[in-house]
Amino acid sequence: MQNFSEISRSVNRSCRIIESAGVRIAAADDLSAMPGIEHGFSTRIGGISPAPFDSLNMSLTRADAKENVKRNYRIFADAFGIDFGSLVLVNHEHASNVVRVDRRDFGRGLTREALPFCDGIITNDPTVTLVTLHADCSCVYLYDAEHSAIGLAHAGWKGTFKRVGQRMTEKMAEEFGTDPAKLAAAIGPCICKNCFEVDESIGRDFAAEFDYEGISKPGRPGKAYVDIEAALIIQLLDAGIPPQSICSMGLCTFERRDLFFSYRRDGAGTGAMIGFLRMKN
Repeated sequence: MQNFSEISRSVNRSCRIIESAGVRIAAADDLSAMPGIEHGFSTRIGGISPAPFDSLNMSLTRADAKENVKRNYRIFADAFGIDFGSLVLVNHEHASNVVRVDRRDFGRGLTREALPFCDGIITNDPTVTLVTLHADCSCVYLYDAEHSAIGLAHAGWKGTFKRVGQRMTEKMAEEFGTDPAKLAAAIGPCICKNCFEVDESIGRDFAAEFDYEGISKPGRPGKAYVDIEAALIIQLLDAGIPPQSICSMGLCTFERRDLFFSYRRDGAGTGAMIGFLRMKN
């Protein structure tokens, strides 16, 4: 997409930090203006986990006590008026599988068995709260107001390369009759193009897959930097979503130590955030 630089100017990169009962989340301005949904991306602020997981760690796979993490989920849910029992967690494998969920899946991945491996989850059930986990990986939010349906994806570099955002759009069209031209889309915080260094070959692969040389830039010898946000925007455009319907929170998890955990910055001895999306019923 050689004209991406021009097209991307239509993407609104703005968000707000919202605090409730001491818990802070980031929310995209464009999605926040839509009355039919509630969404956000948690920060590290507002929970009970001790250092180095301080304090709103949402990962059950870190060395933090599981009782702390489950308590953090309850604190988060209470702070934003969400039914704790309605949470359904993605079971990501850094791929592009998308599954449909409903109220029969309440608690899966948190208080019940995990979903099948998936990096995207979709629903038209207004009682469900979709949840994805992140510690540098991005988050893709989709809202189909016409059919009252939503989708949420975990988008690490592997899932991004495999076009998880595009696959989720296609799955919503298949399951709900979604017209991509009428979708609203948002991209959550992630490690930015100035911080995400990978092998040079991965940079070349991204530039080829998304037909945009600017998606990668040289790093140290044998290394390159990759723009995950750009790759997600391009695949959403390729899926048929108009550029003016795509927004990004524009925050870097690596740079914003005050707000976010970062696996690339701190290694496995750190926590994780969640993305969440639900319809208001």
